[in-house]
Amino acid sequence: MNKLNKDQTTSRILEAVKNDIKPCTKNQVDNIVFPKWSDLGLLGMIFSQKIKTKEQPNGCDYDEVIYRVVLRVLGGKVLGTGGLPDSYTWKQSKLEDIDPANIRLIGCNSAQGILNLSSVLGTIKDEKEKTMVADMFCSLNKDLLLVTTASESRRCVEITQELFDAGVTACVDSWMETDQDGNAKATMLNVGDFLIVDGESVYCIRRDEFMLTHSLA
Repeated sequence: MNKLNKDQTTSRILEAVKNDIKPCTKNQVDNIVFPKWSDLGLLGMIFSQKIKTKEQPNGCDYDEVIYRVVLRVLGGKVLGTGGLPDSYTWKQSKLEDIDPANIRLIGCNSAQGILNLSSVLGTIKDEKEKTMVADMFCSLNKDLLLVTTASESRRCVEITQELFDAGVTACVDSWMETDQDGNAKATMLNVGDFLIVDGESVYCIRRDEFMLTHSLA
């Protein structure tokens, strides 16, 4: 994957899209957060996981000391593609910043975990998705963490054909770390994708995921 200078690329994008930025809302999501694989008693998992996401379809290596894999349930649906849940990641630091009062147990190994699992399963409309989640928890010997993230106001811009033709064809997502020259892996954009504008940084959300997880004002 090509590398681009993060600051220069983001600056060019912000200038190009300044008149196209719109308000949007990220919808409330139930996030099921996985701890280290070894903590779950899952043997044979390697220390560094290669996770495929909509933003990085070729996969990225995520060190489990830094990242946590997250399964998301929103509006009665397990977010995913092709009948499988979409692998999503949070930095460990994000989890540490969440108020402990908003972190609950979910699973089959405690009363609280069972009650919360029952509640989440009750929101899932598709029976295959519901069975998939239930089967997953039956295989675990420890409860997972359930974090419900509230809806929040954001700013976004849709990558139109006009913007794409004007050169907005790639971005460097805000969380990507740079090398000594200020370069980082780029995310290639498609017409219809969305960029979330967060201050002086941006990151890409593919169109299908954006339409599930966000609402335009």
